[in-house]
Amino acid sequence: MGKNDNNNGIVELWGREFKKAKYGLDEEQVVSFVNELMKKYETLLNRTEHLSSLTKLAEKTIVEADNVAKQVQKEAENKAKTEAKAIAAKAEEEAQKIIQEKSAEAVAMANREAEAIKAKARQRAESLLEEKAKSIQPKLRDTAKRLYGELLLQLESLKQQVVALEEEFDHKLSQLLEETGNVSVEADKAGDEFLELIQTIDETSEGEPDWELEILPPVDLTQMLDIINHLDGLPEVEKTELIPQMDKPLIMVFVREPIDLIDMLSTLPQVAQVSEDTTESADAEGKPRKVQIELSAKTVPQESN
Repeated sequence: MGKNDNNNGIVELWGREFKKAKYGLDEEQVVSFVNELMKKYETLLNRTEHLSSLTKLAEKTIVEADNVAKQVQKEAENKAKTEAKAIAAKAEEEAQKIIQEKSAEAVAMANREAEAIKAKARQRAESLLEEKAKSIQPKLRDTAKRLYGELLLQLESLKQQVVALEEEFDHKLSQLLEETGNVSVEADKAGDEFLELIQTIDETSEGEPDWELEILPPVDLTQMLDIINHLDGLPEVEKTELIPQMDKPLIMVFVREPIDLIDMLSTLPQVAQVSEDTTESADAEGKPRKVQIELSAKTVPQESN
């Protein structure tokens, strides 16, 4: 490790020559200390190289783990999509079964509602027939008119529901209609009695109307009621009365002051055409002016299957 040269006062340590001082340190101790330092340096160097290797290994492991995670995620997404398609197909199949079951229930419910409405109309008509026409006040007349309108609205709504299901359940509906034929006849009779009662009520009204509005078929109840509500809101109109005839309903208009209903009606969106009926003389005192009204065409949206 080190060699002494006493001739020229030079000491060789680790392959290098050093001048020997007069009061220098002990050579062996210095050599031992330096050797110890070199061993620690080599140990530290080895640890550094080992740490570098571990770092590279960790980085490689992270990259590989990330790739594996992406692959697992991709496989999980593909599996989830496959399961979702299977679930959607099964749900659609079950939904079709439910739709078929609910459609059959809807037909049965529609017929039950029809029977309930007819029974209600029959009961109402019987109740009204028990009372004397002279004792019925204008308020009751208005109530009967409103109830009749509500009944027609319910029947119109029921008719639209049955039409929407007619193509698919035509056979079942024909059978159900045959079974309920007797009930329909009784309900029709009650409805005729109800109409006769309302006509009797209107005949008892005091005074003659100033205008008689005849609604030509096809009749749309909603549009007809809109026209009545509009007339009732005019300051010139005192009141209106509905004569609900089966083919051509009549609207009797009583006015407080003169008004040209022909021009006014032609501006309503519910009216397609309005014309005055001059077949009978309206110049005679007390005779109402007769007008014929053709309602606007109303498009009913078709339900998708």
